[in-house]
Amino acid sequence: MNTGVKKVVFTSILFFAASCSEEAIQNVELSDSRALTLVNNASNSFSSAWAKKDSEAMGELYDEDAIRIISTLHIPAYGKEAIVSGFENDFSEEFATTTIETVTTVARFLSPDTVLGTGTFGIKDSNGSTIMQGLWGNAYKLQGDKLLMLMESAGNSSTDGMSPISLAIPQVIDQIYGGPGSDLVNDGVIAYEMNTNSANPKGIADLFTENGIMAISANNRVILGNDNILESIGSNAETGITLDAWAYGYREIDDSIALGWGGYKQTDSSGSIVEYGQWGNIWEITTDGLKLIIERAAAFSGE
Repeated sequence: MNTGVKKVVFTSILFFAASCSEEAIQNVELSDSRALTLVNNASNSFSSAWAKKDSEAMGELYDEDAIRIISTLHIPAYGKEAIVSGFENDFSEEFATTTIETVTTVARFLSPDTVLGTGTFGIKDSNGSTIMQGLWGNAYKLQGDKLLMLMESAGNSSTDGMSPISLAIPQVIDQIYGGPGSDLVNDGVIAYEMNTNSANPKGIADLFTENGIMAISANNRVILGNDNILESIGSNAETGITLDAWAYGYREIDDSIALGWGGYKQTDSSGSIVEYGQWGNIWEITTDGLKLIIERAAAFSGE
């Protein structure tokens, strides 16, 4: 082999090795295990700041334009300032002597700088008794080696239906969204409504991505994968209940990921409201419209 050929072969080997190395690094950086570590670190920081009742430290866990959707509120809290103010109120009243523990069920990268996390939470009083428990599903922005919440969506368990105490409080509805992307999110909401109200479990399941997640408080568990979602809907289908849902907001993270959030109510055959609350979903933007990456919804649980 002459010198020129040797040089070409050696250069090709170096290029191949470098490419493989870059691919390996990329795979590690975007792995589920790294996503889990990042989400757990964020959750630990959340629990620690909560235990100290440090509202400012809580605020540092959120993006400046974050959305906080929790079942004890009628409408979302928008932006870090409003979120900090909400924690100040909570820590001086209802949650003054509480701690919170979270467990992550699923964590994954949606893009190199966007992470999804979902799981369960429990809030305990000073005696160690659980006073609230439920599900959460969040979208995070990766900033260095830290996650900031873009959207937090959490709600109390409601396997026995909405609390009569909460149901007795009239629903407060935020301004309906009509800005950029409203057609996309409204189409997604209408499709969910139609398939729910026509008792079409397959139609609902098909609105999710193949490895989509259903994390609604009525189930009190995180359901992973299209097939498992279909099975769950089929075994829990309600008759005589009509769903109405609407969007409060829509935000595209990039060309393929969007956040959407809003409210809903369920009425019986007489037109009486039997449940109402909020939802905060993460969607995949496709050529055929939006597909649910995760559905997070909970009945209002305030008093």
